[in-house]
Amino acid sequence: MPQNPTDVSSAKIVSAYEEILKKPLPEPEIPSKELTDEVPRREEKCSCAVMLSPHPDDECLNGALPLRMSREKNWQIINVAITLGSDRSRRNERKKELAKACTVLGWDCMLADENGMEDVTLAGRLETEAWQSKVDRIAGILMALRPEAVILPHGGDWHVTHVGTHYLGMEALAKMPEGYGCTLIKTEYWQPMFEPNLLVGLSGEDAATLISGLACHVGEIERNAYDRRFPAYLIDTVRRGERVFGKGKKAPDMTFAELYEIGTWSKGKYSPSALNRVIEIRSSVEALFE
Repeated sequence: MPQNPTDVSSAKIVSAYEEILKKPLPEPEIPSKELTDEVPRREEKCSCAVMLSPHPDDECLNGALPLRMSREKNWQIINVAITLGSDRSRRNERKKELAKACTVLGWDCMLADENGMEDVTLAGRLETEAWQSKVDRIAGILMALRPEAVILPHGGDWHVTHVGTHYLGMEALAKMPEGYGCTLIKTEYWQPMFEPNLLVGLSGEDAATLISGLACHVGEIERNAYDRRFPAYLIDTVRRGERVFGKGKKAPDMTFAELYEIGTWSKGKYSPSALNRVIEIRSSVEALFE
């Protein structure tokens, strides 16, 4: 019989991955504040970024760049939880999980609505009066904070609430005064972006922080091990990063990364950056905002 071509070391790697997925991560033991729909106080001496997260856990799943912004340059990151998920029986628990996750990340957090917004979808967008009320609410938050950066899903991110959050945020920005401008950052998770222009590397320490934040979302990871699967996602993103650093070129020296599209919102219009940029672990994110 022919010898099994599978190398022993390869089999060990596969087995190690399988074992990792079988072992739940401990939930971080950290005190956290109760979340409300009150807008946090803007820190006057810091730049501010508002992150519009469709669900609790998206703040971690898309958190590479804002985490580096807060840790390296002391940006105030304010996560706005747009919904609390479709399972109404879980919403109080998801508030607690989200509060703990944002404490792990070191960010401020607020609820877009006391019990989460409903029908943040393209179908819900057709309910004109209710939709405009949601847009006005997000515009009011942006008006109060006047952030230097806004982070939201890209418009093709597959999940109906991710797509709805994209349009909600873009329409809220359109209500801002003409003189307002900011950096606009689009994220991906369920569906890759067609034209990302930014690859952001993560150190092992930063990746571990995002995973610890994910481990706070106990109800979600009980049904799907998002936290333990996340390192593989970050690793695979380096491979997909060829869409930014160039097809066929040598990959940058990083193990973990996330892809984004970055551009500017100015005079009521979004313009993506014409440059493809890679922010390596030893580089500074500050170059993105100069």
